[in-house]
Amino acid sequence: MVSSQEKRRDVRVDLLSAGYGLGSWIAMTGLWVELPVLVQRLPEGWALASQLALFLQVANIGPIIYGFFHHWWPGWATERAATHFQLALGAISTLLLIFTWSMTVNNISVPFFVLSFGLSIVDCTSSVVFLPFMANFRACYLTPYLVGEGLSGLVPSLVAIAQGIENPECMNETRITVSKETGENVTTHVIVPLIKEPRFSPEWFFAILLFMVLFSWFAFILLDKLPFCQNEKVNLSKKKEELTQCYEMQISEATTSACSHENSSQISTHSRILYFYLLFLQGWASIATFGIFPAIQPYSCLPYGDGPFHLTVTLCGVAYPAACALALFCELRSVTWISWMSLAATIISVYAMLTAILSPEPPLVGSSIGSVLIVSS
Repeated sequence: MVSSQEKRRDVRVDLLSAGYGLGSWIAMTGLWVELPVLVQRLPEGWALASQLALFLQVANIGPIIYGFFHHWWPGWATERAATHFQLALGAISTLLLIFTWSMTVNNISVPFFVLSFGLSIVDCTSSVVFLPFMANFRACYLTPYLVGEGLSGLVPSLVAIAQGIENPECMNETRITVSKETGENVTTHVIVPLIKEPRFSPEWFFAILLFMVLFSWFAFILLDKLPFCQNEKVNLSKKKEELTQCYEMQISEATTSACSHENSSQISTHSRILYFYLLFLQGWASIATFGIFPAIQPYSCLPYGDGPFHLTVTLCGVAYPAACALALFCELRSVTWISWMSLAATIISVYAMLTAILSPEPPLVGSSIGSVLIVSS
């Protein structure tokens, strides 16, 4: 029977937990949905996605550095100090992006890549810093934190939808040059793309990302300092004692059931195989989601137009929080269902890969069906 103490929860802590999670995936989802606008304006063009994906993956060095400092200097490299450092780095990176995202060095978007790397440090390290901090609170507050984590992708996606983007229009341009041989004026007519401006500029989009990082930082400070938040923290020493008693009980039960050692060994072997199988599926999903397909997305989508590309990137940002929300109401614990879903996703990903390989003339290019298929895949 659940006690009244376990049922009681503070809505204020719920809201602060969600606000804290809002700053966890700013770069991986938030920055990525602005890619269709940036591709048209930065010199890297279609190659921007693959180069940006590389910087995002290199940012995984963040958890390694934190783990090193936390191991050797645990009293200094705490979750609290690491969170302040991360969110400060994220705030500085987004602030500088507002003013320097379009600057180039030798026709390379060096400021954009460097600042995106700094912002990615927040994303990559949040799982090993934010979650341990939330473990100090009662388990019921983990759900609103995960909701906020989903909103970190949903909010920028909604902003990107409001920003809008349209396909460039082709227009005739008359150019007059002087011939070096005759010295006469030579008139030529060329077709150039006319890029339409979105409803608001990338500077405003980065300003919204900055607000999200600052809001997350402010929520963290309140969670860490306010008295009513302190009351919702668990007694770690008591929790450790309960876990120790539970562990000792499990050892006692294992000793008394030595006669079933053979069956237990078979179950253990089966569980180990299942564990590595599920780990493989998760690894493949992560590689495809964060490694392969973000890099090839412009090549697979842009031949169908900027509109489908923009919609695809935006829906990808919405997909993660939508899946998390669906999982709250419909849990799938069956390995069979997980396997079939992974197989279906792999088959769909083959089509997306095929369109990138055959770019700039993928299947059904120039048709509405092709645009629908590429957005759906």
